[in-house]
Formats: sequence, C-alpha cells, structure tokens
Amino acid sequence: MRPGKRIRTIYTKELVEICRDHRTLIAMIVVPIVLYPLLILGSVNLLSMQESTIEQITVAVEGDPSLPEEEQENLAIFQSVLRDAKTIFQANPDGDDEKIVNENIESAEKIRILIASDITQSISEGQCDVGVKITLNAGGTPRFPQHSVELFYDRAELRSESAMRRVEFIFDTLSRSTRDQYLVGNNIPNSVIDPIKIESFNVAPPAKVGGMVLGTIIPLVLVLMTITGAIYPAIDLTAGERERGTLETLIVCPVPPMELITGKYLVVATIAMLGAALNLLSVGLTLYFGGFTEIVSSVDTELPLEVLPIILLTLIPFALLFAAIMVAVCSYARTFKEAQNYIMPVILAALIPGGVAALPGTELTGVNTVVPVMNMVLLARELLLGHWDWAIIALVMVSTSMYAATAITIASRVFSMESVVFADSGSLRCTFTRRLINPASTPTVSLSLIIAAILFPLWMFVQFSIQPDENGSLLDTFRSTARMMPLFLVVGPALILLYFKVNLSRTFALRLPRLRYVIAGVLIGAVAWIPAHELFVLQSKIIKVPAEILANNDQMLKAFEPYSIFLPLLLIAVVPAICEEFFFRGFLMSGLRSSAGKWTVILVTAGVFAVFHVILVKFALTFGLGILLGILCWQSKSIWPSLIAHMLHNGSAVLISFWPKYKETLGIADRGELDHLPSKIIAAGIILVIIGILLARKTEPSKPEQPSAQ
Repeated sequence: MRPGKRIRTIYTKELVEICRDHRTLIAMIVVPIVLYPLLILGSVNLLSMQESTIEQITVAVEGDPSLPEEEQENLAIFQSVLRDAKTIFQANPDGDDEKIVNENIESAEKIRILIASDITQSISEGQCDVGVKITLNAGGTPRFPQHSVELFYDRAELRSESAMRRVEFIFDTLSRSTRDQYLVGNNIPNSVIDPIKIESFNVAPPAKVGGMVLGTIIPLVLVLMTITGAIYPAIDLTAGERERGTLETLIVCPVPPMELITGKYLVVATIAMLGAALNLLSVGLTLYFGGFTEIVSSVDTELPLEVLPIILLTLIPFALLFAAIMVAVCSYARTFKEAQNYIMPVILAALIPGGVAALPGTELTGVNTVVPVMNMVLLARELLLGHWDWAIIALVMVSTSMYAATAITIASRVFSMESVVFADSGSLRCTFTRRLINPASTPTVSLSLIIAAILFPLWMFVQFSIQPDENGSLLDTFRSTARMMPLFLVVGPALILLYFKVNLSRTFALRLPRLRYVIAGVLIGAVAWIPAHELFVLQSKIIKVPAEILANNDQMLKAFEPYSIFLPLLLIAVVPAICEEFFFRGFLMSGLRSSAGKWTVILVTAGVFAVFHVILVKFALTFGLGILLGILCWQSKSIWPSLIAHMLHNGSAVLISFWPKYKETLGIADRGELDHLPSKIIAAGIILVIIGILLARKTEPSKPEQPSAQ
C-alpha cells in the first residue's frame, strides 16, 4: 500500500471515531450553535437591564439634615436647576430629535435628592450616587457672576460615574441656555462666544465600522477556539490511546510511525479548523441577527461578512501549528487527566500574546508580525478593517508556516520515540535531563528547528529594538548588530549543543575542505552579486522597490562616510557572514541532514535564511544566495567554502557602495541601483558562477560518524 493511501486510511478511521464521540460533537456543534447566541444575546439583555437600573439616581446636596427643607439653600438651588433644565428640554431650542428630548426630560425627572452634611462619606457608604456642592457668585463680576458647581463621584463604580455624567449634562445645558439668553437679549451673535465652529464627519464606510466592531470580538475568539478545538482530539488520539491500551497495538502495525502520526495529526488539525469555522459562523450570525451592532455603534454599520472566509484561510497554518503542539505535548501524558494538566500551560502561553493583541492600540507592525498568536489576532483585525498590506500578510503567513513546520517535525519526533510511546511518568524528564541524554554527532532535526523557531522572533525583537530613532545613528545600529549576532547565532546554539552533548565540530562542519571547494566558494562569492543585481532589477519592474529601502542605502553611506572602508567591511561583510554561516549552514543544516535529502535540506535552509532577513522585496535574492551557499556546504561537508563565498558576496556589495574606485574599475560608475549592468559583466558573472557550481558538483565522501561527548 502506498504511503499516501495508508495515511488517508488512518486519517479516515480516526476522524470517524472522533466524530462518533458525543463529547466531540458537543464541543464542536452544541457549544458554538447554542452557547454563543445565549452568551451574546444574554449579555445584550444584561446591558439593557443595567441601563434601566441606572435610570433612577440619587444625588446628595450639601446641607444640614436636621433643618427643614425650606431652609436648605443648596436643595432649593438644585431643584430650581432641575425645573429649568426640564423647561429647556421641553422647549427644544436646538431642534433635537423628539426621542432625545423625551429621554432628557425623563432623565431630569428620575433624580432623587438627598441632603447630606458629608457628601464624600455618603458616596463611600453607598447612600447616593453623586454629590453636588453649589456656590453662588464664586467668581466673575457683580454684573456677570460666575457660579461654582462641584460634582463628587466614585470613579471605581460604573453607576456613580454614569450619574455624574447625567448631572453634569444638566448643568451644562442650563449654562449654555443662560449664555444664549444673555446674547439674544443684548443682540450679540453667538459667534462672539464660539468664533470657531467645529463639526466632525465620519468618512469610514459602514463595512469598515462593522469591521471595527467585529475586530474587538472575532479575532481573539476565533484564535482561541482554533486552539481549544485541537485539545480534545489531540488528547484522545495520544494519551487516550495509551490509557485505553491501544497505542502499543497501533505502533506494532506494519505502518511507519511517521505515517501514523501524520494521519492522527491531520485529524487534529481538521477538527481544529472545523471548530474554528463553526465558531466563526455562529458568532457572525448571532451578531448579524441579534442587533448587537446597533447597540455598540451609533453610526451606520455593515458587517464585512465576506472577509470571514479569507480569515479562515489564513488560519490554516495557525491550526497546523497548534495541532502539532497539542499532539507533541499530549504524547508525553499517560492518562487523559495528565494530558489536561500538560495542556494548561500551553493555553496560558497562548492567552498572553492573544490578550495583548486584543488591547486597543496594539498594531501589526515590527516584532508583532512574527509573535505567534499575537500576529494572527492582529491580522484578523486588520483584514476586518479592510487593511490589505500584502507584505505584512506574507510575513505573518510565512512566519506562522515556519513555526508550524517546526511543530510538526517535533510532534513526529516525539511520537516516534520509544521513551515516549512506552513511557512512564519520567518520559518528559528523560528528554531534557542532561545525564540521561546520549551523546550525538549532530543535533536532531527537531532540536534544530525548534531553536530556529524560538530564535526568529527573538532576533526580530532585537533588530527592531536597536533601530535608530530620530536622534540615533545608523552606525550605532550596525555596531549593536555586530555585537548581538555572535551571541544569538553562534554562542547560544553552541551552549545548547553542549547541554545536549552534541559534537560541536561536526555540527558546525569545521572540517577543512579540499582546494576545489575553496576555489568554488571564491568564484561564487566574488561574482554572485552580478546575477543577484540583475534579478533585483528585473523584479523591480514587477514589484516596486519601497522608497524606504533606497533611502536607507543613502543613510548608510552617510553614516560610514567619516570612516575608512574597513569598518563597513567588518560590520556588514565579515561579522554577518561568519555568524549566519555558523547558524544556517552549520547548526541548522546539520540538524536537517539526518532526516532529509540534499535538495530538501538546501531549500529549507535557504528559506529560513531568507525569512530571517525580513526584507520581503529581497526574499528571492536572499533565497537564491542561500541555495548557492547550501550547495557549497553540502558538497564539501564543510562550512568554510560557503563562509568564504558569503563574506566575499557581502564584501563586494560593500565595495560597490562605499568605494567609488571599485565601480570605476568595473566600468559601472554611472549605473544606479535599478540600472542593468553591461552585458559583458553579466555574461562573465553568470559563467563564473556556473564554473563555481561545477567545481563543487562532486560530493565530498563522508567519514564514519562516531558519537562523542562534550
């Protein structure tokens, strides 16, 4: 039986069994179809009930409770204010809507007045909602007196703050009416008081307003429901199998463990996506038919329902990511209950970035585009608002896909480990306890990918944090990058390798290569910039190069202007080349070598290499360079040819940018960044690159690998 057919058989079997379980059906169908309408509509009714209870408020005015009402000066003043306000509302001088006028009249009538000697104490004890202290003729002149009104309320109490706003509106209405009467009586136009007339107009289309409304609810709910949708099937297909005693039976079947875990994993991912779709459909229909938008928005609102299927498509790599995480985590558990305990930290870890993303003001920029969970919540919100930044969308999708690929590899690795499949309670501890780890010559593919996945957002955070501000220097950014690169890309991975007893020399491919591989590296590194430049020029005809990139090149030239050519060579060519080769062609490629073929390893490494450089407009160039460097390292089984090529490639770019004589020598002094090179140079560059590849075409024979402890 072909592998694809076996996986399809396992997938169909597990999916049918999961769907037969009533708990799965309840979680997938009953909860979204019944629970969400009840919660949303119930919350709407609850808000309405709360508003009705706040209609009747109690206002405390300063006075002596022992005196009769006719001697209470503040009471008389406040009652007069309420009568005048009611008269103003009935007169409707501003031509307000009849419904608003009636609401204001009722608001002025539904006020209970309390006399209190200590207003603050009365509010604290809950005897009243708001306190009023009125002082007549507190300022101004005898002809134009100015009265003082002080309002006291408890900001921590919603009812008290709402009551304060209502009383404030009454006094404000009376103040404006008094002012207008004086102006009319003295034939003074209102423009004297308000020389600038301010009007605001909403230019957002109804669909964008609806996207704003949905953006506060849908993204976080959708992401969390995708995560929680994977929990039960992941537990049932791993810890559940072990608890029922059927996991060992499956393992001894004539089916490779990779195909077995693939079938189970696809079931978990399918259930997660179906759960997300049903939850999204239920929430959307409830909001649409439940009148929720009319309550939360006072302007025309149209729900952008056509965007929801697109959001579901963007969630596919996210569902794959968390399905793999759930399968990997639950594989360590012996029982259903133990798996639930393992899942809780995962859910909490997802809630934190998801909650931060849901806060107002959090934007899909910078490092937020690569932080798991956060980037998907923000992306869903941006799509609902109608913001289609394809570069940002691509970065979110690529980073999430990279995390998903890492998680899938880890899940398959964990599931195929005997110490996990036939584990006791110490299986998780055995994986990370150093004295129980066996020495190895190269890291596992799961270790390499998980370190790359963790390092990616960390490195993005470092890069964005050291970007120069308005008063900063671009040179300081390059210096900081040169200091941070060795720590993150070399020292950090090396320490992890030492902990897991992995041979550093073999992992970083430090063996000396044969001369022809060195020559190949020199040829490729010296002229690879020529086809790269031409590819960039051709690409710019299709995809416009952002002005920021061109401006950044000018700023870089200005920053290094006072220094010799050796400083940019060191900071731009030498340090990045060494650090990136040690990590990508050393650490990462060594880990992938043991589990994949030549071109899979080269392409994956080149893809991760390109993603780490973030600049999407140069993705194709970086990816192509990564392929050439990967060929050199794979064929020679040494990091040195690719390191030499990388350093020469970066150095050529530095010489062209910072040393005018170099461009004059090549005869390209008059060529701009988006101009084609002379045909002779293009031909020579392509021929030398081909010669370099041909020199490296023969693979260096491998030596027998012997594990060695560090």
